[in-house]
Amino acid sequence: MLGDHQAWLVRFGELRYRAFGGAPVVEVAPAQWGLDPTTIRQAAHSRRYRETAPSQAESLRFEFAPGVLPPPFDRGPGTDADRRRLEKLLTGQDQFWASSRKLRLGRDDIGKGAAAAGMTVVAEAADSTDRLLLLRRAGLPDEELRPRTARRRLSLGAVHGLALVLGLAALGVGTWFAATAQQKWPVLLIPVAVVAVVAAQFVIRAVAGRSPRMPWLDEPFDGSPQVIVSPPPSVSAELLGEVASRYGYFHAGQYHSGRNSRSLLFRKTRPGLVFGSPAPRVPPSFEIPAGSPDREQWLRNHLDGRDELWVSVRHAKLTPARIVDIASSEGLSPVAEFADRTDRILLLRHDAPVTARKFRMSLAGFLAPAVWAVLCFGGSALTAAITGEVRIFAIGFGLTVLGVPPLLWVLRAFPRSTRVGWLAGEFNGNASVTFFSGQFDVSPELVRQIAGFHGYFLRSQTSTAAQGTLVTFARFR
Repeated sequence: MLGDHQAWLVRFGELRYRAFGGAPVVEVAPAQWGLDPTTIRQAAHSRRYRETAPSQAESLRFEFAPGVLPPPFDRGPGTDADRRRLEKLLTGQDQFWASSRKLRLGRDDIGKGAAAAGMTVVAEAADSTDRLLLLRRAGLPDEELRPRTARRRLSLGAVHGLALVLGLAALGVGTWFAATAQQKWPVLLIPVAVVAVVAAQFVIRAVAGRSPRMPWLDEPFDGSPQVIVSPPPSVSAELLGEVASRYGYFHAGQYHSGRNSRSLLFRKTRPGLVFGSPAPRVPPSFEIPAGSPDREQWLRNHLDGRDELWVSVRHAKLTPARIVDIASSEGLSPVAEFADRTDRILLLRHDAPVTARKFRMSLAGFLAPAVWAVLCFGGSALTAAITGEVRIFAIGFGLTVLGVPPLLWVLRAFPRSTRVGWLAGEFNGNASVTFFSGQFDVSPELVRQIAGFHGYFLRSQTSTAAQGTLVTFARFR
Protein backbone atom coordinates (compact mmCIF):
# COMPACT_ATOMS: atom_id res chain seq x y z
CA MET A 1 0.00 0.00 0.00
CA LEU A 2 1.40 3.38 -0.98
CA GLY A 3 1.14 6.70 0.79
CA ASP A 4 -1.35 9.15 -0.73
CA HIS A 5 1.35 11.31 -2.33
CA GLN A 6 3.26 8.32 -3.71
CA ALA A 7 0.05 6.79 -5.07
CA TRP A 8 -0.78 10.06 -6.82
CA LEU A 9 2.67 10.24 -8.39
CA VAL A 10 2.45 6.64 -9.59
CA ARG A 11 -0.95 7.28 -11.19
CA PHE A 12 0.37 10.43 -12.82
CA GLY A 13 3.47 8.65 -14.16
CA GLU A 14 1.42 5.73 -15.41
CA LEU A 15 -0.94 8.11 -17.20
CA ARG A 16 1.93 9.94 -18.91
CA TYR A 17 3.80 6.90 -20.17
CA ARG A 18 1.00 4.37 -20.71
CA ALA A 19 -1.93 6.43 -21.94
CA PHE A 20 0.09 9.04 -23.83
CA GLY A 21 2.56 6.59 -25.30
CA GLY A 22 2.30 7.62 -28.95
CA ALA A 23 -1.22 6.46 -29.82
CA PRO A 24 -2.87 8.75 -32.40
CA VAL A 25 -5.95 9.40 -30.23
CA VAL A 26 -6.35 9.03 -26.46
CA GLU A 27 -9.50 9.44 -24.37
CA VAL A 28 -9.08 9.73 -20.61
CA ALA A 29 -11.74 9.70 -17.88
CA PRO A 30 -10.47 11.77 -14.93
CA ALA A 31 -12.58 9.77 -12.47
CA GLN A 32 -10.98 6.51 -13.63
CA TRP A 33 -7.46 7.79 -12.96
CA GLY A 34 -8.29 9.73 -9.81
CA LEU A 35 -6.70 12.88 -11.29
CA ASP A 36 -8.18 16.29 -11.94
CA PRO A 37 -8.60 17.48 -15.57
CA THR A 38 -5.89 20.14 -15.22
CA THR A 39 -3.32 17.52 -14.23
CA ILE A 40 -4.36 15.29 -17.14
CA ARG A 41 -4.00 18.19 -19.58
CA GLN A 42 -0.50 18.90 -18.24
CA ALA A 43 0.48 15.25 -18.70
CA ALA A 44 -0.88 15.24 -22.25
CA HIS A 45 0.92 18.44 -23.20
CA SER A 46 4.24 17.17 -21.80
CA ARG A 47 3.87 14.12 -24.04
CA ARG A 48 3.12 16.24 -27.14
CA TYR A 49 -0.67 15.77 -27.25
CA ARG A 50 -3.26 18.49 -27.84
CA GLU A 51 -6.85 18.47 -26.63
CA THR A 52 -9.82 18.07 -28.98
CA ALA A 53 -13.56 17.72 -28.51
CA PRO A 54 -14.41 14.56 -26.51
CA SER A 55 -16.90 11.93 -27.60
CA GLN A 56 -18.27 11.59 -24.04
CA ALA A 57 -19.01 14.35 -21.54
CA GLU A 58 -17.07 12.72 -18.70
CA SER A 59 -13.90 12.16 -20.77
CA LEU A 60 -11.07 14.22 -22.20
CA ARG A 61 -9.87 13.56 -25.74
CA PHE A 62 -6.36 14.21 -27.07
CA GLU A 63 -4.61 13.82 -30.41
CA PHE A 64 -0.92 13.16 -30.86
CA ALA A 65 0.71 16.33 -32.24
CA PRO A 66 4.51 16.01 -32.46
CA GLY A 67 4.80 19.64 -33.51
CA VAL A 68 3.49 20.91 -30.15
CA LEU A 69 6.97 20.65 -28.63
CA PRO A 70 10.45 20.68 -30.23
CA PRO A 71 11.05 17.58 -32.36
CA PRO A 72 12.84 14.63 -30.75
CA PHE A 73 16.56 14.15 -31.12
CA ASP A 74 17.78 13.20 -34.60
CA ARG A 75 21.52 12.63 -35.01
CA GLY A 76 21.54 11.98 -38.71
CA PRO A 77 23.91 9.65 -40.63
CA GLY A 78 27.14 8.65 -38.95
CA THR A 79 30.57 7.64 -40.18
CA ASP A 80 31.90 4.21 -41.07
CA ALA A 81 34.01 4.24 -37.90
CA ASP A 82 30.88 4.87 -35.78
CA ARG A 83 29.08 2.01 -37.51
CA ARG A 84 32.00 -0.36 -36.89
CA ARG A 85 32.01 0.63 -33.22
CA LEU A 86 28.30 -0.26 -32.96
CA GLU A 87 29.03 -3.62 -34.57
CA LYS A 88 31.64 -4.38 -31.90
CA LEU A 89 29.33 -3.25 -29.10
CA LEU A 90 26.55 -5.59 -30.29
CA THR A 91 28.82 -8.63 -30.49
CA GLY A 92 27.60 -11.25 -28.02
CA GLN A 93 24.70 -9.10 -26.79
CA ASP A 94 21.12 -10.37 -26.51
CA GLN A 95 19.67 -7.01 -25.51
CA PHE A 96 21.12 -3.53 -25.82
CA TRP A 97 19.99 0.04 -25.16
CA ALA A 98 21.51 2.19 -27.91
CA SER A 99 21.92 5.95 -27.48
CA SER A 100 21.83 7.83 -30.78
CA ARG A 101 23.77 10.76 -29.30
CA LYS A 102 26.53 8.66 -27.72
CA LEU A 103 26.91 6.38 -30.72
CA ARG A 104 26.86 9.40 -33.07
CA LEU A 105 24.48 7.47 -35.33
CA GLY A 106 20.96 8.16 -36.60
CA ARG A 107 18.00 5.87 -36.12
CA ASP A 108 18.37 4.30 -39.58
CA ASP A 109 22.06 3.52 -39.01
CA ILE A 110 21.31 1.90 -35.65
CA GLY A 111 18.48 -0.14 -37.17
CA LYS A 112 20.73 -1.41 -39.98
CA GLY A 113 23.51 -2.24 -37.52
CA ALA A 114 21.06 -4.14 -35.33
CA ALA A 115 19.75 -6.11 -38.32
CA ALA A 116 23.30 -7.05 -39.33
CA ALA A 117 23.84 -8.40 -35.79
CA GLY A 118 20.60 -10.39 -35.84
CA MET A 119 18.71 -7.93 -33.65
CA THR A 120 15.63 -5.75 -34.10
CA VAL A 121 14.42 -2.47 -32.61
CA VAL A 122 11.62 -3.41 -30.17
CA ALA A 123 11.19 -0.14 -28.24
CA GLU A 124 12.13 3.50 -28.60
CA ALA A 125 12.26 6.59 -26.39
CA ALA A 126 13.16 10.09 -27.50
CA ASP A 127 13.16 13.70 -26.39
CA SER A 128 15.08 16.79 -27.46
CA THR A 129 18.30 15.52 -25.76
CA ASP A 130 18.66 11.98 -27.10
CA ARG A 131 17.00 9.00 -28.76
CA LEU A 132 17.21 5.59 -27.09
CA LEU A 133 16.49 2.37 -28.97
CA LEU A 134 16.09 -1.02 -27.34
CA LEU A 135 17.67 -3.71 -29.53
CA ARG A 136 16.74 -7.32 -28.91
CA ARG A 137 18.11 -10.47 -30.53
CA ALA A 138 15.67 -12.52 -32.54
CA GLY A 139 14.86 -16.00 -31.26
CA LEU A 140 14.91 -15.22 -27.54
CA PRO A 141 12.34 -17.13 -25.45
CA ASP A 142 8.91 -15.66 -24.78
CA GLU A 143 9.22 -13.57 -21.66
CA GLU A 144 8.58 -10.27 -19.96
CA LEU A 145 11.21 -7.63 -20.69
CA ARG A 146 13.93 -7.70 -18.06
CA PRO A 147 17.49 -6.37 -17.87
CA ARG A 148 20.14 -8.46 -19.58
CA THR A 149 23.10 -6.15 -19.09
CA ALA A 150 25.86 -7.32 -16.76
CA ARG A 151 26.25 -5.47 -13.50
CA ARG A 152 29.15 -3.10 -13.16
CA ARG A 153 32.13 -4.57 -11.39
CA LEU A 154 32.90 -1.20 -9.85
CA SER A 155 30.24 1.46 -9.34
CA LEU A 156 30.82 5.16 -9.88
CA GLY A 157 30.39 5.69 -6.15
CA ALA A 158 33.12 3.14 -5.43
CA VAL A 159 35.44 4.85 -7.92
CA HIS A 160 34.77 8.19 -6.27
CA GLY A 161 35.53 6.66 -2.88
CA LEU A 162 38.74 5.09 -4.18
CA ALA A 163 39.85 8.46 -5.56
CA LEU A 164 39.13 10.05 -2.20
CA VAL A 165 41.07 7.38 -0.30
CA LEU A 166 44.09 7.71 -2.60
CA GLY A 167 43.96 11.49 -2.25
CA LEU A 168 43.85 11.27 1.54
CA ALA A 169 46.73 8.79 1.49
CA ALA A 170 48.83 11.19 -0.57
CA LEU A 171 47.83 13.97 1.82
CA GLY A 172 48.92 11.92 4.81
CA VAL A 173 52.22 10.92 3.21
CA GLY A 174 52.99 14.53 2.33
CA THR A 175 52.16 15.73 5.82
CA TRP A 176 54.28 13.00 7.45
CA PHE A 177 57.29 13.70 5.24
CA ALA A 178 56.96 17.42 5.84
CA ALA A 179 56.88 16.89 9.60
CA THR A 180 59.75 14.39 9.84
CA ALA A 181 62.12 15.08 6.93
CA GLN A 182 64.44 18.00 6.43
CA GLN A 183 63.22 18.60 2.88
CA LYS A 184 60.14 20.76 2.42
CA TRP A 185 59.21 19.55 -1.08
CA PRO A 186 56.78 16.89 0.27
CA VAL A 187 54.51 19.77 1.28
CA LEU A 188 53.70 20.10 -2.44
CA LEU A 189 51.92 16.73 -2.26
CA ILE A 190 49.17 18.31 -0.15
CA PRO A 191 47.76 20.74 -2.77
CA VAL A 192 48.40 18.16 -5.51
CA ALA A 193 46.30 15.60 -3.60
CA VAL A 194 43.48 18.08 -3.06
CA VAL A 195 43.42 19.05 -6.74
CA ALA A 196 43.56 15.38 -7.82
CA VAL A 197 40.59 14.40 -5.61
CA VAL A 198 38.47 17.27 -6.91
CA ALA A 199 39.46 16.72 -10.55
CA ALA A 200 38.82 12.96 -10.33
CA GLN A 201 35.12 13.57 -9.63
CA PHE A 202 34.69 15.55 -12.85
CA VAL A 203 36.85 13.22 -14.96
CA ILE A 204 35.00 10.09 -13.84
CA ARG A 205 31.60 11.66 -14.51
CA ALA A 206 32.70 12.97 -17.91
CA VAL A 207 34.03 9.56 -18.98
CA ALA A 208 30.83 7.82 -17.81
CA GLY A 209 28.75 10.38 -19.67
CA ARG A 210 30.53 9.71 -22.97
CA SER A 211 30.58 5.92 -22.76
CA PRO A 212 28.30 4.24 -25.31
CA ARG A 213 27.85 1.27 -22.96
CA MET A 214 24.84 1.84 -20.73
CA PRO A 215 24.40 -1.18 -18.42
CA TRP A 216 23.28 1.12 -15.61
CA LEU A 217 20.31 2.33 -17.66
CA ASP A 218 18.01 -0.64 -17.12
CA GLU A 219 19.65 -2.89 -14.53
CA PRO A 220 17.74 -1.39 -11.53
CA PHE A 221 14.40 -2.42 -13.08
CA ASP A 222 14.85 -6.09 -12.24
CA GLY A 223 11.31 -6.96 -11.10
CA SER A 224 11.63 -5.75 -7.50
CA PRO A 225 8.48 -4.07 -6.10
CA GLN A 226 10.33 -0.77 -5.80
CA VAL A 227 13.72 0.53 -6.90
CA ILE A 228 15.79 3.62 -6.18
CA VAL A 229 17.51 5.09 -9.23
CA SER A 230 19.96 7.95 -9.53
CA PRO A 231 19.45 9.59 -12.94
CA PRO A 232 22.43 8.38 -15.00
CA PRO A 233 24.87 10.89 -16.50
CA SER A 234 23.64 12.48 -19.73
CA VAL A 235 20.20 10.83 -19.58
CA SER A 236 17.27 13.16 -18.94
CA ALA A 237 14.60 12.42 -16.36
CA GLU A 238 12.06 12.15 -19.20
CA LEU A 239 14.04 9.40 -20.93
CA LEU A 240 14.65 7.60 -17.63
CA GLY A 241 10.91 7.64 -16.96
CA GLU A 242 10.27 6.28 -20.45
CA VAL A 243 12.73 3.42 -19.94
CA ALA A 244 11.24 2.66 -16.51
CA SER A 245 7.75 2.46 -18.02
CA ARG A 246 8.95 -0.22 -20.46
CA TYR A 247 9.69 -2.39 -17.43
CA GLY A 248 6.38 -1.55 -15.69
CA TYR A 249 7.83 1.03 -13.26
CA PHE A 250 6.50 4.52 -12.60
CA HIS A 251 7.84 7.46 -10.62
CA ALA A 252 6.77 7.54 -6.94
CA GLY A 253 8.67 10.59 -5.67
CA GLN A 254 12.06 11.90 -4.66
CA TYR A 255 14.30 9.62 -2.62
CA HIS A 256 16.45 11.10 0.13
CA SER A 257 19.82 9.35 -0.07
CA GLY A 258 22.24 11.59 1.76
CA ARG A 259 24.73 13.26 -0.54
CA ASN A 260 22.82 12.41 -3.70
CA SER A 261 19.46 14.16 -3.43
CA ARG A 262 18.57 13.45 -7.08
CA SER A 263 17.64 9.81 -6.52
CA LEU A 264 14.13 8.81 -7.61
CA LEU A 265 11.82 6.12 -6.25
CA PHE A 266 10.02 3.93 -8.81
CA ARG A 267 7.22 1.44 -8.09
CA LYS A 268 6.38 -1.54 -10.27
CA THR A 269 2.64 -1.49 -10.97
CA ARG A 270 2.36 -3.27 -14.32
CA PRO A 271 4.18 -6.00 -16.24
CA GLY A 272 6.79 -4.66 -18.59
CA LEU A 273 6.85 -5.24 -22.32
CA VAL A 274 5.83 -8.84 -22.89
CA PHE A 275 7.17 -10.97 -25.75
CA GLY A 276 4.99 -13.99 -26.42
CA SER A 277 3.40 -15.73 -23.42
CA PRO A 278 6.10 -15.92 -20.75
CA ALA A 279 5.95 -18.59 -18.11
CA PRO A 280 5.45 -17.29 -14.57
CA ARG A 281 8.75 -16.50 -12.92
CA VAL A 282 9.16 -18.14 -9.53
CA PRO A 283 11.48 -16.12 -7.30
CA PRO A 284 14.47 -18.12 -6.06
CA SER A 285 14.32 -19.21 -2.45
CA PHE A 286 16.83 -20.66 -0.04
CA GLU A 287 16.85 -24.45 0.33
CA ILE A 288 18.81 -26.67 2.70
CA PRO A 289 19.11 -30.47 3.13
CA ALA A 290 17.89 -32.27 6.22
CA GLY A 291 19.84 -31.43 9.37
CA SER A 292 21.39 -33.51 12.12
CA PRO A 293 19.72 -34.59 15.42
CA ASP A 294 21.93 -32.08 17.25
CA ARG A 295 20.28 -29.24 15.38
CA GLU A 296 16.83 -30.62 16.19
CA GLN A 297 17.73 -30.59 19.89
CA TRP A 298 19.04 -27.05 19.52
CA LEU A 299 15.67 -25.96 18.12
CA ARG A 300 13.73 -27.71 20.91
CA ASN A 301 15.87 -25.96 23.50
CA HIS A 302 15.08 -22.59 21.97
CA LEU A 303 11.36 -23.34 21.66
CA ASP A 304 11.02 -24.32 25.31
CA GLY A 305 8.87 -21.77 27.10
CA ARG A 306 8.76 -19.35 24.16
CA ASP A 307 5.60 -17.68 22.87
CA GLU A 308 7.34 -16.43 19.73
CA LEU A 309 10.51 -17.41 17.89
CA TRP A 310 12.08 -16.24 14.64
CA VAL A 311 14.06 -19.03 12.99
CA SER A 312 16.60 -18.72 10.18
CA VAL A 313 16.64 -21.89 8.10
CA ARG A 314 20.25 -21.18 7.16
CA HIS A 315 21.20 -20.95 10.83
CA ALA A 316 19.01 -23.83 12.05
CA LYS A 317 20.31 -26.16 9.29
CA LEU A 318 16.92 -27.87 9.23
CA THR A 319 14.32 -28.03 6.48
CA PRO A 320 11.29 -25.77 6.92
CA ALA A 321 9.02 -28.82 7.14
CA ARG A 322 11.09 -30.29 9.98
CA ILE A 323 11.14 -26.97 11.81
CA VAL A 324 7.33 -26.79 11.61
CA ASP A 325 6.99 -30.38 12.89
CA ILE A 326 9.20 -29.69 15.91
CA ALA A 327 7.46 -26.39 16.62
CA SER A 328 4.04 -28.09 16.50
CA SER A 329 5.14 -30.56 19.16
CA GLU A 330 5.95 -27.58 21.40
CA GLY A 331 2.62 -25.88 20.76
CA LEU A 332 3.84 -23.30 18.26
CA SER A 333 2.72 -22.92 14.66
CA PRO A 334 4.11 -20.96 11.69
CA VAL A 335 2.34 -17.64 11.12
CA ALA A 336 4.63 -16.12 8.47
CA GLU A 337 7.41 -17.13 6.11
CA PHE A 338 9.90 -14.94 4.22
CA ALA A 339 12.40 -16.13 1.63
CA ASP A 340 14.91 -15.07 -0.96
CA ARG A 341 18.04 -16.67 -2.36
CA THR A 342 20.04 -15.92 0.83
CA ASP A 343 17.80 -17.45 3.51
CA ARG A 344 14.33 -18.57 4.54
CA ILE A 345 12.83 -17.11 7.72
CA LEU A 346 10.00 -18.67 9.76
CA LEU A 347 7.97 -16.91 12.45
CA LEU A 348 6.63 -19.38 15.02
CA ARG A 349 3.99 -18.38 17.59
CA HIS A 350 1.45 -19.71 20.06
CA ASP A 351 -2.18 -19.02 19.24
CA ALA A 352 -2.28 -15.95 21.48
CA PRO A 353 -0.73 -12.85 19.82
CA VAL A 354 2.46 -11.44 21.29
CA THR A 355 1.91 -7.82 22.32
CA ALA A 356 4.93 -7.13 24.54
CA ARG A 357 6.91 -4.06 23.47
CA LYS A 358 10.48 -5.00 22.61
CA PHE A 359 13.71 -3.10 23.07
CA ARG A 360 15.23 -2.01 19.76
CA MET A 361 18.62 -3.70 19.61
CA SER A 362 19.83 -1.30 16.93
CA LEU A 363 20.15 1.26 19.72
CA ALA A 364 22.60 -1.04 21.50
CA GLY A 365 24.59 -1.48 18.30
CA PHE A 366 24.69 2.28 17.90
CA LEU A 367 25.54 3.08 21.53
CA ALA A 368 28.26 0.45 22.00
CA PRO A 369 30.90 2.35 19.94
CA ALA A 370 29.96 5.60 21.64
CA VAL A 371 30.32 4.09 25.13
CA TRP A 372 33.64 2.49 24.15
CA ALA A 373 34.94 5.81 22.81
CA VAL A 374 33.89 7.70 25.96
CA LEU A 375 35.48 5.12 28.26
CA CYS A 376 38.77 4.78 26.37
CA PHE A 377 39.25 8.34 25.13
CA GLY A 378 37.76 10.12 28.13
CA GLY A 379 39.38 7.82 30.68
CA SER A 380 42.83 8.08 29.12
CA ALA A 381 42.53 11.87 28.82
CA LEU A 382 41.57 12.16 32.51
CA THR A 383 44.35 9.80 33.60
CA ALA A 384 46.92 11.63 31.46
CA ALA A 385 45.81 14.95 32.95
CA ILE A 386 46.24 13.61 36.51
CA THR A 387 49.50 11.73 36.04
CA GLY A 388 51.07 13.88 33.32
CA GLU A 389 51.84 10.78 31.23
CA VAL A 390 51.17 11.61 27.56
CA ARG A 391 51.66 7.96 26.63
CA ILE A 392 48.50 7.00 28.50
CA PHE A 393 46.48 9.39 26.34
CA ALA A 394 48.12 8.01 23.17
CA ILE A 395 47.27 4.44 24.24
CA GLY A 396 43.67 5.43 24.95
CA PHE A 397 43.38 7.16 21.60
CA GLY A 398 44.76 4.08 19.84
CA LEU A 399 42.31 1.79 21.66
CA THR A 400 39.46 4.09 20.64
CA VAL A 401 40.45 4.05 16.97
CA LEU A 402 41.06 0.29 16.90
CA GLY A 403 38.01 -0.67 18.96
CA VAL A 404 35.25 1.43 17.43
CA PRO A 405 35.13 -0.25 13.95
CA PRO A 406 34.56 -3.79 15.35
CA LEU A 407 31.95 -2.51 17.79
CA LEU A 408 30.00 -0.95 14.92
CA TRP A 409 29.15 -4.50 13.91
CA VAL A 410 28.73 -5.95 17.42
CA LEU A 411 25.27 -7.38 16.64
CA ARG A 412 26.75 -9.57 13.89
CA ALA A 413 28.54 -11.63 16.57
CA PHE A 414 25.21 -13.18 17.61
CA PRO A 415 23.49 -16.13 15.87
CA ARG A 416 21.53 -15.34 12.74
CA SER A 417 18.14 -16.40 14.14
CA THR A 418 18.68 -14.06 17.08
CA ARG A 419 19.57 -11.18 14.76
CA VAL A 420 16.46 -11.78 12.65
CA GLY A 421 14.33 -11.61 15.80
CA TRP A 422 16.00 -8.35 16.77
CA LEU A 423 15.42 -7.01 13.28
CA ALA A 424 11.70 -7.80 13.55
CA GLY A 425 11.69 -5.99 16.90
CA GLU A 426 12.72 -2.77 15.15
CA PHE A 427 9.18 -2.51 13.76
CA ASN A 428 7.62 -1.74 17.13
CA GLY A 429 4.56 0.20 16.03
CA ASN A 430 6.07 3.68 15.83
CA ALA A 431 5.04 5.88 12.92
CA SER A 432 8.58 5.50 11.51
CA VAL A 433 11.74 3.66 12.52
CA THR A 434 15.34 4.26 11.50
CA PHE A 435 18.27 1.87 11.93
CA PHE A 436 21.47 0.62 10.29
CA SER A 437 20.45 -2.48 8.35
CA GLY A 438 24.07 -3.67 8.10
CA GLN A 439 24.14 -4.41 11.83
CA PHE A 440 21.76 -7.35 11.36
CA ASP A 441 23.46 -8.75 8.21
CA VAL A 442 20.13 -9.60 6.58
CA SER A 443 19.53 -9.09 2.85
CA PRO A 444 17.55 -5.97 1.79
CA GLU A 445 14.84 -8.16 0.29
CA LEU A 446 14.24 -10.01 3.57
CA VAL A 447 14.28 -6.71 5.46
CA ARG A 448 11.62 -5.39 3.08
CA GLN A 449 9.46 -8.52 3.50
CA ILE A 450 9.66 -8.46 7.30
CA ALA A 451 8.90 -4.73 7.30
CA GLY A 452 5.85 -5.28 5.08
CA PHE A 453 4.59 -8.01 7.44
CA HIS A 454 4.60 -5.41 10.24
CA GLY A 455 2.92 -2.77 8.05
CA TYR A 456 5.99 -0.71 7.09
CA PHE A 457 7.39 0.42 3.75
CA LEU A 458 10.84 1.80 2.90
CA ARG A 459 10.78 5.58 2.94
CA SER A 460 14.46 6.52 2.57
CA GLN A 461 17.99 5.24 2.92
CA THR A 462 21.45 6.75 3.24
CA SER A 463 24.69 4.89 2.55
CA THR A 464 27.45 5.40 5.12
CA ALA A 465 31.03 4.18 5.08
CA ALA A 466 31.02 3.07 8.72
CA GLN A 467 27.77 1.23 9.44
CA GLY A 468 26.47 0.55 5.95
CA THR A 469 22.97 1.64 5.00
CA LEU A 470 20.82 3.78 7.29
CA VAL A 471 17.20 2.97 6.40
CA THR A 472 13.95 4.61 7.44
CA PHE A 473 10.66 2.71 7.28
CA ALA A 474 7.27 4.37 7.66
CA ARG A 475 4.10 2.69 8.84
CA PHE A 476 1.16 2.61 6.44
CA ARG A 477 -1.41 0.86 8.62
